[in-house]
Amino acid sequence: MWNMLLAFKNLDPMNWEVIKPTLKFLWQGLLAIFVVIALIIIAVKLTSFVIAKCEEYKKKKAENQNPDNDVSN
Repeated sequence: MWNMLLAFKNLDPMNWEVIKPTLKFLWQGLLAIFVVIALIIIAVKLTSFVIAKCEEYKKKKAENQNPDNDVSN
């Protein structure tokens, strides 16, 4: 355990040269998370839109097949 700690003695949290590469990974990871969340949102909205259109189409098709079932007084 101590050997690992001694191996990273140059790992200083205030050293900008150590922080710069990690910031690159950080923004790429955050961007990837937001892209995936956006894709999930788009997929859910598209699915709900398609389902609503299919139900509307089925309703119109059922109404067109049975026009005698209209209840008009």
